[in-house]
Amino acid sequence: MLELSTRQVAELVAAAAGLGALIFAVSRHRRRRSEAQAILAGVRSMISNDPDAAIAALSDAARLGTPQALDTYLALGELFRRTGDLSRAIRLHRNMLVSGLLAPDRRGEVELELAQDYRRSGMLAEAAELLAPRAASERGAAEALREVRADQGLWREAAALQAGLPGPGSARHRSHLLAAAARAELAAGRLAPAREVAEEAIRVDPGCADARLALAEVLAAAGDGATALDEVLEGLRSQPGEALLAAGALERLADPAEALAAFLPLIEARPDDAALRLLQARLLHRAGRRREAIEVAGEALRLDRTGEVTLALRDLLRRSVTPPPGDPEELAARHALTMETLRRKAEPVTCSRCGAEAAAREWRCRSCGRFDVFPEAV
Repeated sequence: MLELSTRQVAELVAAAAGLGALIFAVSRHRRRRSEAQAILAGVRSMISNDPDAAIAALSDAARLGTPQALDTYLALGELFRRTGDLSRAIRLHRNMLVSGLLAPDRRGEVELELAQDYRRSGMLAEAAELLAPRAASERGAAEALREVRADQGLWREAAALQAGLPGPGSARHRSHLLAAAARAELAAGRLAPAREVAEEAIRVDPGCADARLALAEVLAAAGDGATALDEVLEGLRSQPGEALLAAGALERLADPAEALAAFLPLIEARPDDAALRLLQARLLHRAGRRREAIEVAGEALRLDRTGEVTLALRDLLRRSVTPPPGDPEELAARHALTMETLRRKAEPVTCSRCGAEAAAREWRCRSCGRFDVFPEAV
């Protein structure tokens, strides 16, 4: 029997260990390379707008079990959410939390993703339950909880959370939230609290047109049309591109003729402003001057360079009452305006944050919940 010296045994053991390490390194390298290739395939599929292929590729990468797999799982969950497969996104993130393999320093990241899934699914109470314990110490959680509170209609709580989030645009965002709180109070018939919150919104950001218009709606409902009109005009001086969003406040004014007279200097200063022209047409219609309203609306349509006025006019024509049959000329003019509006090309406005489309620009995106994400009309 061949006997080996102690030195030979040690050399054989070292060689075996080295071979094992080499095999492990090669295997690890191959696994990482396979994961990298799978992730790359997923990224390519996402770029080419093929979500099914992206999900398949990222799923392959996640199964490889490397330390980088967590990031792949997170990418996969975000892709599920983006494509509307919310049940799979929730299931994936829940499984990550209960797997026992998640590092403590990454748990908050996964909980935030799950809260986003819950919010998009309408499970607002579940989202708030996840986010509330982290909101005091983590900005991302506080921002997410702010959007959940807004979705719940708890505007004051959302504004309080925003007050603890300093930074560029923070005052404007808080002013929007308070303006929404004022409108909620107005809808419930509580005029005094509505005015109080709207005035607070203006104090937070005097240049926020949304706050001015919210106060105008409250003042008009309280019968103070003159002061309400002043607030509308001040809001449009602060943010001229938000004219279309002033329609709600103007609809509450009892005297459209007074509003028309007050708007004339603004229109004369900006004669090519299509949105202002459309507001003028709406006021003319309310004042009973329907033929003039149709003519001014046609001018607004021809001045439109963004498509927003075209979309707003389509909606207005769809909802407006057909003129009585006794005025065939008015009916013909309305028909001609309707045909011209339908023929013009107009794309829906797009949220600059999440890419969601909307038929008309609003203060807040209904998809991601953020304010001022639709570009102002120029």
